Amino acid sequence: MNRRVIKKKFYQEVIYDVDGVRNSKPRILFRFSSLCLKAFGGALLTLVLAPLSLIRPIEIWYLRSRRAKISLMIEDLEWGLRNLQAHKLKVFVIAIYKLPFPNNQLAKMYRRVLLLLGKRQILLSSCLQFVLPIGRISKKNPIERFESMFTNWNDASPSLNFTNKEIKRGLELEEKLFGGETPPFVCFAIPSKKYKLAVDVPATKHHGELVDDPFTSIPNFSSYVSVINELTSSGIAVLRMGNLEEERLPTNLGPLAIDYAFDFRSEFGDLWLHSNCVFSLVAGGVGSWWFGAAFNRPTLLTDAYEIRTTYDNRDIFIPQRGWIPSEARYLTFSEIGDNEWARDIELLKKVEIFKNTPEEITDATSEMILRLAGKWIETDEDRELQARFRSIVNSFPVHQRRPARMGAKFLREHQHLLPQ
Repeated sequence: MNRRVIKKKFYQEVIYDVDGVRNSKPRILFRFSSLCLKAFGGALLTLVLAPLSLIRPIEIWYLRSRRAKISLMIEDLEWGLRNLQAHKLKVFVIAIYKLPFPNNQLAKMYRRVLLLLGKRQILLSSCLQFVLPIGRISKKNPIERFESMFTNWNDASPSLNFTNKEIKRGLELEEKLFGGETPPFVCFAIPSKKYKLAVDVPATKHHGELVDDPFTSIPNFSSYVSVINELTSSGIAVLRMGNLEEERLPTNLGPLAIDYAFDFRSEFGDLWLHSNCVFSLVAGGVGSWWFGAAFNRPTLLTDAYEIRTTYDNRDIFIPQRGWIPSEARYLTFSEIGDNEWARDIELLKKVEIFKNTPEEITDATSEMILRLAGKWIETDEDRELQARFRSIVNSFPVHQRRPARMGAKFLREHQHLLPQ
């Protein structure tokens, strides 16, 4: 670290507050003393960790702490652990997460495979920032971006495991939900405006003015009634997942449509159910699919507001479409690209969102079920259309070339939006 960077860090840590206002002299003295204490702690930790690293390499991971989100926490930890698996490396990992854990059961399970430091260990985390990368100590962002990163993800085994006690607890939960033998089930989630107002918007505002619209792209629940009925009539239960939901499920959907979010939800249940579902059906980019992804469960993403999607090579998605009235045409898939177009405030001033229809959602769900059962028949046209779609994805930066495929029937019906 050169002198200019050290000087800049000193000013950020000691002289000025987070808003760039100069601190008072007592405040500067306090922060300088705190900085010295952290540096001293870092020096002591270096003396302890450096010899230990000669026995086993030590990696200090800095997890993203912009927002306390399940998606960010799982993505960081799973990428790091799966990359270690791919390279067959035995490393002692210390992961630093500066915010309250978004799910305590999740943190508990990750602590079985690495040393995870949370907000309660903030002093230790602060001192670790000053540990010197000597011996076989290294500091890193756990997400490494390279050509075969999604292959590594799909080839890896889940990092998390349930204890015998937790398995018993999970089976007891299933007994409460189903009252007998557990049927195959799907974890279904749809965005909640209440959740976005309580969690997403305040967290985003903390980092500046809102630059996207988190509400316009929220799907219509009524569009999902048909697929719920289709699934339950075929003997597949639908568990409505979520947190801070606004309305209960309609009571006329039958006994296999279960409002877990209102009647049974727990942090443990979120993990157990997603780890055992047939697949996650998530609308509008709800992050609950990450629970299932951590256990290699596939995802069907509908009403997607982008075409930069999910990680499993069995995943399917169908996006919302954008209509440009002034030009009397839809945005092409190339124009949508790798950005969150359906949340772009400026773009939404001139584009209307067309959300997925009940028929499109049901068709994509049927495709997912048939593919997982090994009964899907793919035509030459499907392969050709999918290849044209992949040509768009392959133009993205390497870390955004996610393997999820676009729904086959959706692609046939909207192939005019593909490049020729």
